[in-house]
Amino acid sequence: MGASQDKNKRDTSGFDLNTSKNRQKKDDERAKKTAWTAIITVIVVAVLFIGALFINSNYLRQNLACVRIDGVKYSITDFSYNYQNLYAQYYSSMSGSGSDFTNAMLPEQGKSLKSQIYDEDTGETWAEFFQKMTIEQMKQDNTILVAAMDAGYQLTDEDKAAVDDEIENVRTSSSSYGYPDLDSYLKAMYGKGMNEKAFREAVERTYLITSYTNYINDSFTYTQDDLENYYTENRDKLDTFTYRYFHISAGDIKKADYDTDEEYNAAKEAAIDDTEQRAQDYLAEITDEASFIETAREYDPEMYAEDDSSQRSYQGELLGATYGDWLKDSARQEGDVSTFRSSNGTYVVYYGTRSDNHYNTTDVRVILCPPETVNADDYADDETTDAYDAAVEAARAAAEKTANDILAVIDSQDDKEAAFIDQTDFYNGTIQIDSDKSGLLEKVYKGQMPETVNDWIFDSARQTGDYKLIYAEDVGYYLVYFAGTDDLYSNILSDTKLRQEDLQAWKDSLEVSDAKVTWLMTLAV
Repeated sequence: MGASQDKNKRDTSGFDLNTSKNRQKKDDERAKKTAWTAIITVIVVAVLFIGALFINSNYLRQNLACVRIDGVKYSITDFSYNYQNLYAQYYSSMSGSGSDFTNAMLPEQGKSLKSQIYDEDTGETWAEFFQKMTIEQMKQDNTILVAAMDAGYQLTDEDKAAVDDEIENVRTSSSSYGYPDLDSYLKAMYGKGMNEKAFREAVERTYLITSYTNYINDSFTYTQDDLENYYTENRDKLDTFTYRYFHISAGDIKKADYDTDEEYNAAKEAAIDDTEQRAQDYLAEITDEASFIETAREYDPEMYAEDDSSQRSYQGELLGATYGDWLKDSARQEGDVSTFRSSNGTYVVYYGTRSDNHYNTTDVRVILCPPETVNADDYADDETTDAYDAAVEAARAAAEKTANDILAVIDSQDDKEAAFIDQTDFYNGTIQIDSDKSGLLEKVYKGQMPETVNDWIFDSARQTGDYKLIYAEDVGYYLVYFAGTDDLYSNILSDTKLRQEDLQAWKDSLEVSDAKVTWLMTLAV
């Protein structure tokens, strides 16, 4: 190309047009890329923002499946409801014993369960432990839920009313804890997404499972022969054994006080051997129940100060292995006495009676007027107990006056039972025992009530319509109306056990399906 031609490709200022065009083209492409990058960034941010909103939305937590079991969908809020309830039940059950061992088997409260190790060998956290437990419980419950749905079972009106009551009780609790509304409280208790609507659905599901289980339980029927035959076959478990015992302790043998396990075990065995010898010495002093009471008092004057301190009464299935078989032996006679070595001492046991529970239970109406509790700490500065004792006596006298006021009203009415019911309703706040609003207790068995009340109820002279004011030490004043006799206690025990066994057989017949967990589980716990 000649100089003239090259010159033609430049403007008058000498600028290179080819270079300018290439540079412009690159700038345009760069601008387009920048624009697309900005657009894509905006889209990604928008998607992430919308995704974050969706993940944290009530809709996702309440409607999408976190767990699926046999076609039933459980949302995040459903799972959280079950998870938190199971955790609360577990913690209450384990901490209730108060022992160091059970307390060591509890996670630390106020600290994330995900950060606490449950199993050092596997690295499983407490959160994972409770998650597995919750899913297993949900699988069991789901079998009943599916059975109820297949049967077309619906909540009864009573169930619906109970659901409403539970929600209102929770609403009251939320207010008492300082939450502005129920939804705020539920969110704090069960996590994001939980509100009154989701909570009601979860509670209704729980009530449906319970209601249908009760329906199946009530559907079983038994003849008198069924009940009697069952009792006869299981009398060692169902009979009530009354006996006395005291335990001679080997003392607190501490392992830390010995250099080796062999030395510790030898010392412990020697201490128990000593209690066995002491038990034999005490045994030689016992000739009857009165001498047993005195011998127990001789061993521990404080623990066995009262005559009934050494007495126990249990059904056979509740008797321990140490001396249970001896008590159940058909050859046992009242007054038999023997000793039994235990892991930390020796028992001295006196055989009293064995009841086959073939007696009629009773129906009674009860109003309990307990004295107000007097706090001993309020009188800690007093050099004597005079002021405290006076306060206790004043509280007892006030309770007695209330009881006598009620009794006077009942005495003045012709229809004693109606008057009793009216007074029960009026003094409903004083009732301290499990009863309905009319104060009726049905199928009361021997030993269920305090001794003074029990003796009056089961007096052979008792007639329907009898009523009396009875004082029970350390409890208060009982106004008791005898409404009549009820079913044999042996029948009640047999019926209860048969229903338990038949209900369990029904549950075992239901197919338990595996649970399918979705990715949403990561948002649930």
